[in-house]
Amino acid sequence: AVLANEDVLPPGDYPVTLRVCGPAGTVWEKGTVAHIPAPAAGQDGPLAVPVFCEEIRLEGPAGTYTFAAQLERGGAPAGGRLSFFLSDPADLPRLSQPVTTWGVDDSVASWLLARGVSLRPFATAPTTTPEVILVGGLSPTEATEESYLELQRRIAGGGVAVFLTPAALRRDEDAVGWLPLAQKGHGYAFNDWLYHKECVARRHPIFDGLPAPGILEWDYYGPVLSPFLFEGQEPLTDVAAAAFALGYPTPGGYASGVQLGAYALGAGQIILNAFRLLENINHHPAADRLLLNSIRYAANRARRA
Repeated sequence: AVLANEDVLPPGDYPVTLRVCGPAGTVWEKGTVAHIPAPAAGQDGPLAVPVFCEEIRLEGPAGTYTFAAQLERGGAPAGGRLSFFLSDPADLPRLSQPVTTWGVDDSVASWLLARGVSLRPFATAPTTTPEVILVGGLSPTEATEESYLELQRRIAGGGVAVFLTPAALRRDEDAVGWLPLAQKGHGYAFNDWLYHKECVARRHPIFDGLPAPGILEWDYYGPVLSPFLFEGQEPLTDVAAAAFALGYPTPGGYASGVQLGAYALGAGQIILNAFRLLENINHHPAADRLLLNSIRYAANRARRA
């Protein structure tokens, strides 16, 4: 909590009450002081002063919480409210689903196993039924032409491959060089800065249990949002999320691309994902839920093949 004073209040100590409120009411409260120092002769006072900086642990149900800071006397700041979200890992679904993994690291594999997912490596012989294949961050020794041809063969036979990171598609300087589609299009990182795109989700099974549909709020999804866009591929069979930039300072003032969608390949499907899932599994609830939902969605697609 920081007080932006901007030379309004005179030097002194101002009592502050801090509270966190959630679905069950007030779950944390603390009194402290905002100290505004006297400036040196001929100098301006500080633009802002720190009031509180600590890490706290909350006990309470999952939901939306509000951090509230209030001056008890002397002034009435215009701000003082910040919403944040508390999630419970117990709310995540458990899956009784076998999946084939290729390039998925041990930490993500262990997390999946703990949630009921059974794993088999891509290097083993294919199953007799259509597979759900999770493709993670592949090393140069894994990403060979022979292995991608094998992946393409399994998908065309009815499997569903979920690409957990766009990095798995990079071939030399081509960001989508390994994409097993006839019309590869291109992929690129959009420049999000002061002007940025908005990520928008449809009402879709991959976003079950998450704040969607609509614009994906940065306050909730945070580091899971990605600058990467897929553009120019062949028509999708299904789209879960796309991104749009309007009035952007580029020629034409507009940009858009797919961030999560499915494409047909023979009797199977490819699910392209641009979100930052792998680096946020077991660290961010949105990544956890998106991965489990993607597996369940891919399994339903594979069963239809």
